[in-house]
Amino acid sequence: MPVELQFLNASTFEFELRANPEAGEDRNPYPEFDRAAVREDVDLELEERDGTLVVRTETLRVIVGLDAWSFRVEADDGTLLFEEQRDDRDVRGNDRVEPLGFSEEEINHGPHRVTETGTAFSLAPGERLYGLGEKFTRFDRRGQEIESWHVEPLGTESERAYKNIPFHVSSRGYGLLVDTTHRVNYDLGVESTASATVGVEDDRFSFVFFAGPSIKTIHSTYTELTGRPDRPPKWSFGVWMSRLGYESREQLERITDRLREESIPADVVHLDPFWMRENKSTDLVWDTEQFPDPEGMIEDLHENGFRLSLWEHPHVPVGTDAFVEAREEGYFVEDGTGKPYVMERTCQGDYRGAIVDFTDPDAVEWWTDKHRRLLEMGVDTFKTDYGEYVPEDAVFANGLSGTAMHNVYPYLYNEAVYETVGEVNGDDEALVWGRAGWTGSQRFPVHWGGDPQTSFNGMAAALRGGLSASLSGIGYWSHDIGGFRGEPSTETYIRWSQFGLLSSHSRCHGTTPREPWAFGEEAVEIFKQFARLRYRLMPYIYSEAEVTSRTGYPIVRPLLFEFEDDPCTHEIDDQYLLGESVLVAPIFDESGERSVYLPEGEWIDWWSDDRYEGQQHLDVTVPLDRVPLYVRAGSVLPMRDATERIEEGPPERLTLRTYLADGAAAGRYFDEQREKLAEFGIKRSGETITVEADPVTPTCELHVDGVTEAPADVIVNGEPLDRSEDGATVGEWELADGALRSVFEP
Repeated sequence: MPVELQFLNASTFEFELRANPEAGEDRNPYPEFDRAAVREDVDLELEERDGTLVVRTETLRVIVGLDAWSFRVEADDGTLLFEEQRDDRDVRGNDRVEPLGFSEEEINHGPHRVTETGTAFSLAPGERLYGLGEKFTRFDRRGQEIESWHVEPLGTESERAYKNIPFHVSSRGYGLLVDTTHRVNYDLGVESTASATVGVEDDRFSFVFFAGPSIKTIHSTYTELTGRPDRPPKWSFGVWMSRLGYESREQLERITDRLREESIPADVVHLDPFWMRENKSTDLVWDTEQFPDPEGMIEDLHENGFRLSLWEHPHVPVGTDAFVEAREEGYFVEDGTGKPYVMERTCQGDYRGAIVDFTDPDAVEWWTDKHRRLLEMGVDTFKTDYGEYVPEDAVFANGLSGTAMHNVYPYLYNEAVYETVGEVNGDDEALVWGRAGWTGSQRFPVHWGGDPQTSFNGMAAALRGGLSASLSGIGYWSHDIGGFRGEPSTETYIRWSQFGLLSSHSRCHGTTPREPWAFGEEAVEIFKQFARLRYRLMPYIYSEAEVTSRTGYPIVRPLLFEFEDDPCTHEIDDQYLLGESVLVAPIFDESGERSVYLPEGEWIDWWSDDRYEGQQHLDVTVPLDRVPLYVRAGSVLPMRDATERIEEGPPERLTLRTYLADGAAAGRYFDEQREKLAEFGIKRSGETITVEADPVTPTCELHVDGVTEAPADVIVNGEPLDRSEDGATVGEWELADGALRSVFEP
């Protein structure tokens, strides 16, 4: 069996084993890797010694056994990163795990065929493993059995998941992406605590190995190879209001009218299946009895400041004109006999239907034409639900079976709809609200976490899943505020709202009403307070979104992403960073109490401005209208006045809320008018405060917290500002309420 090793750069290589090399090249074309983005010239040094081949780059040593197969990867200083396990035996001398190779099964009492390829690798004491998609189980994957195969998990309490991404990162200093679309089975220290195994149900075993000084660096290279998302449209970062579901135009407009009457910030409303006719989802045709004059309705929504999202799934129900047309043209996935693969309970309402074949260009054009008509009518985006139902024995137009296409199917589904939205509405408006995903699916934002239970456990599991997804490449992520099935308690809804409104994207959704007034007056006021906070933070969130598009760094990220050297962050999955500078610790019960861990550095309580040294746990109790929220010292948060809808373009005035650390702070702001990520630096040296600011469109109002004594000089880009005693205007500064405030136009 040939093994091939190909270096993309000095710290990244591809490994491939083919158990049936005589069959020829069989790479699945999905997903497409951007190898050119990571490829760099590599100087390789090869040396044979003691029955091994040593392959050196400037950062790695790959050591391959020639007499007896072995495989290990070391850093250039000799630190072991990864080693195939060959010596894990019980006391009788029996191997607990199998090394690199393949498994076979007998067919009809005769020939044997390859059913799985894979390997085993050693686990070091204390080693931790993260990622593998949006998994709801314990954040550190060590000690778990993981199956990378999309299913409908029916909640967030099990290992089953919608987003299975066969990429994990190790605290040893490497990441490993299994390059396949087939089912992948992991045993990460269950059979033996000293070993892990990975098996692919295919005759090809291939992976990409990423070495790096940090998880953050590895993640960046991984997303560069597998694709980074474009920044979603600005309006998508507003509040989405939804439920399963609004059943008529009259009901929808009552909701939007009340949102405006209550002055609750909101930008998007979503219609689940009832926008289509009964028993006809998804034929993508309006139910004009329940939603008369949809064009006029959409125009009214837009005039009232709302965008419209429509639900869909990639299954077409029998009994519809769309089904007949697609069957006659051969647009469906087939069952191996040349007929469409028709199944029960495929469509909303448990009806029979067939699955659109996104490997057939004509089928894609047919499907996307239906979307074009809706987009040209004024629809803004689609919730691309489902995508997990492809049977293993299905046959696709490209000749591949369901075993090869099942996992990658939602990638193709979301790609088709995402690109169509961009084609009709403009590339900068491209967006879907997707559920399932595989390697590279981060290219088609936004993703949400499926159907969590309406409980504090469901809320905590949703966050665990999101943090796991973030380490797997998902940059823009959301979840159902309040949980999905059933009715949350008022406390659960409020606490989930605080978490949801401080996420990448924010959507209220469930099987019962999720509008805040359904939970009482107090819920309305608290929801409104946090929605307004979100909109005040929009310049910060939108700037972090631009960073995500450039680097792949997720907006919602675990603490270890920024503080990997702090061992206390390694298992924290119940608090998170919103971007680089804001730490959120949601409350998961009715007590209002929790322990919050603050990593290295200094942290400022958002509500009180109290400062705390990092690397400590705080036991806090907060009232229902507060959530533990901290800002990293040394940060500059770009903010604006609260609004009730996302305003396109930059604000007239940008507030730069500054928290000095050792007399300095830095931040960034994405100026959409200039299409530039501007940098700010503030430094206090002696009696002088110096500001270095890139040019931006809005007037800047700088707030430096904790300044109690007036400086002698405030200098912006080399120009001194004048002191004011009665309210600073442009070119002036003042001292008020323990903070320095200055106004300037960089």
